[in-house]
Formats: sequence, structure tokens, C-alpha cells
Amino acid sequence: MASTTRTYPQKVDVAIIGAGISGASAAWNLARDSNLKVAVLDAGPRAGGSTSRSAAAFRHQFSSLSNIEMSLLSGREYREFSKAFGCEQVFSQNGYLFLWSEQEAADAAATRVIFQRERGVPDVAMLTASQVREKFPWIDHAEMKGASWCPHDGFLKPDLVASTYLDAAVAKGATLLQYSPVSGIDVSGGVVKGVVVNGQHIAADVVVNAAGPWANTVGKMAGCPVPVTPVKRYLYFTNQIYGHAVAKWPLTVLDLEVYGRPEMNGLMMGWDSKPKKPAGWDQFPAPAIDTTKLNDDIEPGFGIGENDYGFEVLMRMAEWIPMLGEKAGLDHASCGYYEVSPDEKAILSWDPRVKGLLHATGFSGHGVMHAPATGRIVADLVLGRKAPVSLEALALEPLLRNEEREDPERMVI
Repeated sequence: MASTTRTYPQKVDVAIIGAGISGASAAWNLARDSNLKVAVLDAGPRAGGSTSRSAAAFRHQFSSLSNIEMSLLSGREYREFSKAFGCEQVFSQNGYLFLWSEQEAADAAATRVIFQRERGVPDVAMLTASQVREKFPWIDHAEMKGASWCPHDGFLKPDLVASTYLDAAVAKGATLLQYSPVSGIDVSGGVVKGVVVNGQHIAADVVVNAAGPWANTVGKMAGCPVPVTPVKRYLYFTNQIYGHAVAKWPLTVLDLEVYGRPEMNGLMMGWDSKPKKPAGWDQFPAPAIDTTKLNDDIEPGFGIGENDYGFEVLMRMAEWIPMLGEKAGLDHASCGYYEVSPDEKAILSWDPRVKGLLHATGFSGHGVMHAPATGRIVADLVLGRKAPVSLEALALEPLLRNEEREDPERMVI
């Protein structure tokens, strides 16, 4: 009888743990820019985790310079993605609209718009309440004080992006190993030596932790826990809404809370007020969570029934878009996990405790958005090049000391 034991490479230069969009981008950038032997390993299929369950929003409208720079880098690549890779369009530039019902919040947004424009964000602007009603006539709220608006923003096709990156990396010589769970990271003398996969050892000089919600579990394999907590987030989908051009609507955020964006001619909606983040999510070490039990189940109270959270989200959207109260119903729900860091910014950093361990995690809902920049930075770190953004703002070491990192982000959804 033929053996079913899988054979793995004995040695690679870089082992990337996680075949989601961040790991895929890292693999492509390394394969394109070097002759290093790269392997991408995942316990499941490509893009099978949070990547495939993302709202896939894209925006330049942040308060931190590091996130703005990540968006500028990523936006340029996403706009040219279909041409560069010969695939269909992955970026719907419907724009991104932040609406405000309190004057203080609108004033703060106006200050951020000035900062964003000074840093090179194209076309971001403040709109008055009357300008919002004129430009987006389906929106109306008695307390509306204004909005920040950027037409260069929108939403993406994350599964296609991740698969395209991986296919391109493989064509350049990278190895994709799906259904290959990493059970250990070999460390000797404070230096990474390789990974253990299905009982087999693969020697590696660099291990990239791009495991998303499982990043802390992966870090612990090397004796290096990281402050990344998986937090379940739900998405709710309406029926197709006929007689209205919903497909052309921008991604719309109400008071930095509930949001919605087109899904064909219906809406995909979310609101991160529930479930609550677990105690200790903003500290190191992260709360102990059994990541083997992460699942896609819709928990009681979070479905699409009249007394469920989905209905609450829809009704909140209808306060600003009155038509939804008459035309929209809930069709289905899905869920996935944010990988939340203590300050809800990415961790793109060598681990100071073990040489050769590189973390690309903690994106806190921005992993799909910033994947092109993430792959570029991972390659820069591995290849010893200067990164295009300030790595101090994305460093792991301050978080291990429970210290604030520079360049805080205030626009968190």
C-alpha cells in the first residue's frame, strides 16, 4: 500500500506561518525580491481564516502617521493590482464616509482631515451636513453635524488578493504547504532553527509569525508570547434592495460605531460594540484563550432574528439611512476574528527575545487593508533594507513592557 505520509522540504530560508493575506503578501515580496527559499505553511486552506471573513474595507482616513503611510503604500498597489497580476479588479473605490452626530467629534475629524492632507492623502475633505444630504440623498439624520469623505477609499476582494499573491509567489519558487499545521518552533541558543510540521522538522533561518488570531499561540511555540488577542466580530447582510443603487454607495461609518458597505446591491454591516473584548486584551501577556476552539458559529443572541444583535445593527443603520427601515431585511450573518493588539495597531517587528522570529500580526481589523505594505515591510526586514514607514511605531518591544508605542491611532472601528 502506498504511503500517505507527506514529505516536506528539509531546509528553507524563511518559513511563513499563515497563508492568509498578510503571509501571502510576505511570500510574494520575498520571492520577487530575493533568491531565498520561502515556504508558507497553514493548518487549513489558503485564505481560510480571517481573510475570507473580512469586511475588506480600505481607507486612508487614520489619525496615526504609520497607518496613513501603510494605506498610501497599499492603496497604490491595490489600484494597480489587476494590471500587475493580470486578474480582475480587486478594489472598488466607492469612497469612505465617516458621519458625525456630535459637533466635538466633527471638529476633531476636521483636524484629522488637515493632518491627512498634509501627509499626502488624496482628495480627503470635510463635508457639511447639507453637503452630505446633497451628495448622498439617501442619508439623513436630524443631528448630523458633518462628515469626512475620501473618494479614493472603498473595499476589496481579499480572497482573490491572497490567492493571487500566493500563486505569484509559487511561480517565483516559493512553496505553499496547506493543511500543514505547525506544532512547534525549534529554538536553540536563543536562535530560531526551524519548525515542526506534522511531526517533521523543517530547518529555517527565519520564521515569520503571520498567524493572525493564532499569533499568540504560535509565539508561545518559540517561548515568545505576544500581546495579540482573538476577538470575534460579526457581519450582517441584507437582502438585495431593488430600486436603489446600493452597489454604488460608499462605505459608511456612523459615529465611529456601526458601518455598512455594498455587497452587490445589498448591504454588509458590522458594529464592534459586541462581543466585548476579554479582560486584559490591552496588556502583556494577553489573556489565555484556547485558540483551538475558535469557530465560525453564530452565538445565541448574535443572529438575524428580531431580538438578535443583527437586528440592532440594522436599526442603527436605519436611523441614518431611513430607506433601510422600509426596504431592508436581514438575509444572513457571518463571523470571524480580529487579531487585536494592546493599542490596536499592527506589530511588524523582530522579536527581541529570539533571533530570527519575525512577527507580522496584531492588525486589529486592518490586515486586509494593509497587506501590500505588510509584505513589503516583512521583506525589508528579512533582506536588511530600510522600511518605508517608521518601525518604532510598529515595534513589539514596548508592548512587552506594557508601554505605549509612539504614534497612537484614534480612528478604530
